[in-house]
Amino acid sequence: MDKDPEAKASGSIKPAVPNAAHVESASPFETSSKDSKEPVSDLKLDSHGLPLVPQPSDHKDDPLNWPYWYKCFVLALLCLLAFIVQFGAGMVPAAFGPIALAYGVSHQAASYLTTTYTLFGGVTPLVVTPFVNLYGRRPAYLIFTAIAIGANIGSAYAPSYGTQILTRCIVGIGASVALAIGGATITDMFFQGERGKYIGFYALALTNGPHFGPIAGGFIAQNQGFRWIFKWNAIMLGIVLGCFIVFFPETLFSRTQFSTLENRSYWQRFAFHGKVIDRKLRPSDFLHNFKMLRYVAVVVPCVYYMTANTYGSIVFVLTASSITERLYHFDTEQNGLLLGIPLTLGCLIGESCTGWISDWLINRYARRHDGYRKPEARLHLAPLCLFLPAGLIIHGVSVSNHAPWIALAVGMTVASIGVQAGTTLTYSYIADCYKPQAAEVSTIINLFRQTFAFTIGFYALPFGQSAGFGVAWGVFAIINFCAWCPLLLLIWKGQAIREAQGVPKMHQDL
Repeated sequence: MDKDPEAKASGSIKPAVPNAAHVESASPFETSSKDSKEPVSDLKLDSHGLPLVPQPSDHKDDPLNWPYWYKCFVLALLCLLAFIVQFGAGMVPAAFGPIALAYGVSHQAASYLTTTYTLFGGVTPLVVTPFVNLYGRRPAYLIFTAIAIGANIGSAYAPSYGTQILTRCIVGIGASVALAIGGATITDMFFQGERGKYIGFYALALTNGPHFGPIAGGFIAQNQGFRWIFKWNAIMLGIVLGCFIVFFPETLFSRTQFSTLENRSYWQRFAFHGKVIDRKLRPSDFLHNFKMLRYVAVVVPCVYYMTANTYGSIVFVLTASSITERLYHFDTEQNGLLLGIPLTLGCLIGESCTGWISDWLINRYARRHDGYRKPEARLHLAPLCLFLPAGLIIHGVSVSNHAPWIALAVGMTVASIGVQAGTTLTYSYIADCYKPQAAEVSTIINLFRQTFAFTIGFYALPFGQSAGFGVAWGVFAIINFCAWCPLLLLIWKGQAIREAQGVPKMHQDL
């Protein structure tokens, strides 16, 4: 895509595609101009002559019409928040040893500080999403980030293990919104044909936060004490919250009610003015998240992604310090470096082969099919995900055979390539299919990821120690591969399945 596809969105241009009517009918999951109260006009095209999807309004405050530099600025703020939230969570595992010693608990019990955080980060957005779809994204980011700051301060001074568990649960609640509605915020601003690249940046922030976290967490725990991990987390989140208060705009926009945004100053647009969308909050709105579970194009990628995130990232974060302390007698600093560098390197390699290429694939398909961007075109990159089970096997066998630490690093790097590819493809594909329901599908992705990751702390180490890490990690690799196989079904029959299931009957005003 052109770097500034919205440059041509400000005016109506006659479509260059052979059958312009097919563009809307073939992509029923995107809001089109016929759903709006605006007069139907000619399609607005990108620089390649393909229709912009969704079609932007003529209003300057429509996030789709924002200047390219401003969209990137807002995206950078969003990625910063997601990274810091995950970074803070990733710092804790590097200090499991000192935490266990301070509270007189086992290493396994210390890992529950992360698993409880993960669980609450997954379930909280189920309650928040209906409000986010009415009152906007911005209030949720501000309120919940403030909750995370306060809870991290509580973690820094928690006098007992029980109190520490409680504060970590509250931190998970505060961090949940940044993890759950980030994908929806991106779909508010970017067109379908460019979305993969920008979702990729967000996915990098999500996946690499826990990878960089152990590096910093190890040094902080070694030199300042583990309580400073929580203090630094609160400080960083405080800085980000200040930036959000001043600079982060509301991205929720209804193309049927855009007149409510007229004639507002900069500060008025950043102030809280009640509902963004003019409809009532109903009890049934709290079931919308679960209604999305009937769609195969949501459930299949989510099931795959929850195994990819857990077995390709979280399993290393939660078990590495125990493994390396036993095999190599690493301290917290060395544990952090061994975790952070390979996982980050693998994610960078994976993303360099995924987001922008998936955009190229979907636009290439559109040029050959009357402007219709078929979401399944992105999934042709799914074979990249197979790096994950390969890396798991390398890592597990290396641990079982007491191989040099570099072998473990290679395994984690290879696995991370697959994790990053799977993350970007999952978010991009589901957002393409169900754009008006972006908040719900982002929440469901987060729910699957967080709740499945929550369980890994209870069985990964015991399984590896009893059966051998080569066997245990091999089982995880098989589970991940089995979850990957249905993606092939979506490549083959995804469009037919989506058309048979129809369009979700919600949020037609978005």
